[in-house]
This record gives sequence, structure tokens and C-alpha cells, in this order.
Amino acid sequence: MSSRLENFIRDHREEFDGDEPDPTLWKKLERQLSSREGDSKIYRMAIIRWTAVAAAAILVTFGVFYYTSKPDQDSLAARNSAAQANDIITAINPAYAKEVYHFTQLIELKQTELKKIEKEQPTLYKEFLGDITTLDSSYNALKKELPQNPNREQLLEAMIENLRLQTELLNHQLLIIKKIKQAKKTSDENSSQSI
Repeated sequence: MSSRLENFIRDHREEFDGDEPDPTLWKKLERQLSSREGDSKIYRMAIIRWTAVAAAAILVTFGVFYYTSKPDQDSLAARNSAAQANDIITAINPAYAKEVYHFTQLIELKQTELKKIEKEQPTLYKEFLGDITTLDSSYNALKKELPQNPNREQLLEAMIENLRLQTELLNHQLLIIKKIKQAKKTSDENSSQSI
């Protein structure tokens, strides 16, 4: 049976090689692929919108806190207060002092990463910097209040929570930057493939 099939194919080979696929078949495939790409773009845009809404909510919340707290009057007094706060943190609980140090180092590293987008997207960088500045000013206000506050342990926990929030916010901002870069890369690849 297989030898009959092989003989038939061999005898009619030119007829098989002469047929080509319908040119409209390729157009149909291209339309199907482009419609799938549109769905993923819509999904990406939805993620970016929700991320922007979340960032705006965080900004408004911390903006209200920032504007309701009283500003620093004397920078020398603020420096002395900060040094006192560091000594008090160590006196209250050395483990807390280590945690504060760890978070501040982590925040500095992430802010350095964030600084890299300043030239590429200055508007986005300014928004992100505003969010971080708000949290940082809240932290400094808590730190300034630490020497006079009788509830030092509670205030210290609030300071650590603020540092944790700053870290999470920076992580979220860096994730947004990564997604924007991926979307840009994908759109550049798509545009180069369509050419």
C-alpha cells in the first residue's frame, strides 16, 4: 500500500509542486495577529492607568499630611534634633536602630536607580520625586518629634513604617518605569517589524 502511494507521489510530483497557497491566506493571518496585539496593548494601558490612579492617591494622602504638619524653622536645630533622634533610637532599641539604618541605605540605593530616568522622562521623575519627598518630610517630622515625645517606642515604630512605605513606593515606581520601558521596547520592535 505504501509503495503505491510513493509511486503515485513520484509520478505526480510536478502537480504537487505547482500549487501555492492563496495570497489572501497571508492577509487573514496578519489580521488575526494584529488583533491579538491590540488586546495586549489595551491590557497594558489599563495597568498603566490603575498604576497612575494609585500613585495619585498616595500623592494626595501624603500631600495632605505634609501640608498639615508644621515646617522646620531652624536648620541647625533640626540637625541637632536629628542627631539626638539617632542617639535616642539606639538607646530605645538597638535592633530598631539597625532596621532604620538598613531602610535608609535601601532607600538611597533605590533613589539612585530612580535618578537614572530623570533625563529620559523628567515629568515622571518629578512626580515620583514629589511622592518620595512627601514621605521623607513626614519621616523627618517624626524624627524631629522623637526627643520630646514620651511615647518614643510608638513613634519609632511609626518612623520605621514610614521608611517601609518609602521603600515600597520606590519599588512600585521602579516597576512602573520597567513596564514603561518594556512597552516602549515592544512598540519599537512592532514598528520595526511592520516596516
